[in-house]
Parts: sequence; structure tokens; C-alpha cells
Amino acid sequence: MIPIKLRYLLFCAALAACGDKPPKPPAFSEALPNLPLPPGASFVSVAGGPEALQVTMRSPAKPDVVAAYYRGVLQTGGWKLVSDAKDPGGAIVLFAQQSGPPLWVRIQDAGAGSGTLIQLSGAVPSKVDSAKAKPAS
Repeated sequence: MIPIKLRYLLFCAALAACGDKPPKPPAFSEALPNLPLPPGASFVSVAGGPEALQVTMRSPAKPDVVAAYYRGVLQTGGWKLVSDAKDPGGAIVLFAQQSGPPLWVRIQDAGAGSGTLIQLSGAVPSKVDSAKAKPAS
């Protein structure tokens, strides 16, 4: 006979195996199709949910240099720089739109003279938003 503790562990393991899988983040081509990368940037991490993706990079350049790069890029090639502000932590936050997904850029000093951290976030336009609504008759 199987001891009660072992039964409980097997039951918990079975429940965990039956759980829903977390939603897959969107592909880069959906959320960040025109990903502008600053010169000398290196990949740090990627995170996301079912409708958004965030890529974090590090650049050896200072935050003001990276911000100037993005301000230039996000005013050309179909981009429109909508917002340019600083958050309470002192990071520069840019928001830009184009004919595709929007782009959020957060630029912050990496500290200790180690350059700049850049977070690029893109959202997948929802099917509801992209479908033309038909008036009710």
C-alpha cells in the first residue's frame, strides 16, 4: 500500500502536469517588426506575454547619446515620435507609432560607468482593433 504522503505528492504532481501552459509571447515580427537597435548594443534579455514583447539591451554609449539616436530614428521611416519624457526614476521614455505596432523605448543609465540599458517594448495590435467595426443594423 502507498503511504498517504506519497499519494499526496503524486496527486500534486499530476495536478501540476494538468495545468494550463503559460501563453506564448508573440514573435519578434509581430510585436517589434522594425526593431531599431542602437550602435554597439548587446542583447541582455527578452520577456513577454501573449500580446507584448520586451527586449532589453545594453549599449556602451551614454544615455543622452542613445536617446538622441532614438529621437532621430523615430522621426523617420514612417515613425512618429508621440511622447518624449522622463519617468520618476530619471529614465528617458519614448513612445512612437507607425503603420504597424507601436514602440516604447526606455533608456536608463546602467550605473558604474557601464553604459546604458535600453528596453524596447512592442505590442501586437489586437484582432479587434485591427478589424473594421461594422455598425449594428
